[in-house]
Amino acid sequence: MFGMQKFSFDKKSEQQVEAEKPLETEVRLEIFRHSKKENDPNRPNSELLLTPEGRELAHEKGLKMNPDINVAIAGASPMDRTAETAMLIMGANEDKIGVDDSLEEMDKKISEEIKVGKKIYRDERLAFNLDGPIQAEGMAAFKAGEYMKWLANESDKQAILKGDTVSTTYLRQAGNVAELVDKHSKIGNNFNRLATDKKKNDEEFPNYLERYLATHQSVAEPFLAEVLKEQNGAAARDAFISDLKNGWAETEGLHIRIVNKGAEQTIKLSYQDKGEQKEIEVSKDTVDKIIKRRAIFEKAVAAAERTDKSIETSFSR
Repeated sequence: MFGMQKFSFDKKSEQQVEAEKPLETEVRLEIFRHSKKENDPNRPNSELLLTPEGRELAHEKGLKMNPDINVAIAGASPMDRTAETAMLIMGANEDKIGVDDSLEEMDKKISEEIKVGKKIYRDERLAFNLDGPIQAEGMAAFKAGEYMKWLANESDKQAILKGDTVSTTYLRQAGNVAELVDKHSKIGNNFNRLATDKKKNDEEFPNYLERYLATHQSVAEPFLAEVLKEQNGAAARDAFISDLKNGWAETEGLHIRIVNKGAEQTIKLSYQDKGEQKEIEVSKDTVDKIIKRRAIFEKAVAAAERTDKSIETSFSR
């Protein structure tokens, strides 16, 4: 009779199993309209800053978001009222940042705490442009409280007809914000790899980043509208736009969570719609399609502009 052989099976400890799981990391991306601005007809719109009420509103919004300035960066359009809003929200938990501080004072106080780089940057994709030939129609729609409907249904067609290469349009804004989401999606992938390496070396390292991007009314809304159209159909987009009038109120916008579990990534977008909090998961394919649609639109506008110029040249001879 054969003797009984003893076999030993190596069982992984709970710590080993946990260590082998893909690390979960997150990029929290907030894109929101600036807070309440001054109303001074004697000054250019680009120079208008936040009112005292607007500063308080931005601070209160920041407290609700509960930002961690150690892992946060603010973004803004070239207009200072967006930078004021982004900094007040990002710095809401910081005692050293006062609600009445100027943009320069906030920037100086934060810069004293960090050794390299800055905590705020400017991005043209968060801006708007009213300099092109279609904007007279846009302003008329704005005064009538129907700017979002005009933007979604007419602005792109009018830009192509008139060869308008500069004005804010629906697909231009949707594409701009889609590029920002795509940028932070790539940041999310790179950040997860970095955090995973740090974890392997038993180094302390955060597992999330925060980005606070302040923009203007009707800049971020077209991106959400195109996401709804792509994933839920045109009726969903139209229903979202129908009650928006000219766009979101001050400090309202998009909350985007870009979550990585190793190489696997999900993008979840939440927003307020008719007083109800809603969430939708956005596929990377949807983001790419919106960027491509904007590129196709720009080619059509450029072609129309060249045609208009050739007609003008022939008449001037």
